[in-house]
Amino acid sequence: MISPNKVTSPDAAMTTPFHIGCPGRGASEFHRYVALSFYPDKSAPTMNMVRQFQFGPRPLPVLRKVLAVSLSLALHLALPACAALASGVYQTLSGATVREWGDRVPNGSRMVPLFATLRFDLTSTPPSLTAVMTNAVLEGGDPFALTIRSSSGSRLANGTYRFQGDYLREIYPSGTQYGFDYQFSASTNGEVLWNGMDYWAGGHLWYVMISNITLVPVPWLDIAQVGPVSVQIAWATNFADHVLESTTRLPAPGWGTVTNAPVIAGERVSVTLDMDVSIRFYRLRKP
Repeated sequence: MISPNKVTSPDAAMTTPFHIGCPGRGASEFHRYVALSFYPDKSAPTMNMVRQFQFGPRPLPVLRKVLAVSLSLALHLALPACAALASGVYQTLSGATVREWGDRVPNGSRMVPLFATLRFDLTSTPPSLTAVMTNAVLEGGDPFALTIRSSSGSRLANGTYRFQGDYLREIYPSGTQYGFDYQFSASTNGEVLWNGMDYWAGGHLWYVMISNITLVPVPWLDIAQVGPVSVQIAWATNFADHVLESTTRLPAPGWGTVTNAPVIAGERVSVTLDMDVSIRFYRLRKP
């Protein structure tokens, strides 16, 4: 999932475009490389795909949305154990399923697969959630891609985080009576568990019950301009033991370690870099 909204262009003194790219991995073994290009006459970067190859009671009423996703990419890395929910990007495990119930669901209910990438910002006020589902469902219909964003978030007394919002607000900006109510907590074995439901708050029955879905953290890179010719690349402290590497072309004959000293602040590790070449790609790697 990629949104370059946190990146702005250098000042007009730059006369050549500057490109930054990151390799990513999605739900399966599909690989892609994305380049972000800075031009002096544009206020935001352009994004180019440079290569891709296939490889009970109802909850409270519907609420509103917040916070968009910045540049966020899953990379080719082993997934570490998760001690507790922290700001960052998480994914469901392969084979996760949920049960859909409703008056319009064939036979009244069905089990459906769920794959989602979720981004948490627990340092914002209120805490926020953005979830990208590749196979969301609605009223017994075919699966479809859906992005949902929380409009309220809070940390409960037991450490659980709760997020609510309009399930279909991304499709219908004026709002709907379809809502979601999710809770995320740490289990006794250190995993992050997702519980909650999607629901219809109108006159008929429809809901999706999410029960003890395991989430695992995945590495991602955020990028933001911090000076006329410099950028900051950041990632979650869950991956503080990983190293940042770069190359000037893909396929890469080799990756070089970025030697700039990383800085840890809160839940983020960051490195500030000069934009010294016309194109450069970055990745995280665990030594």
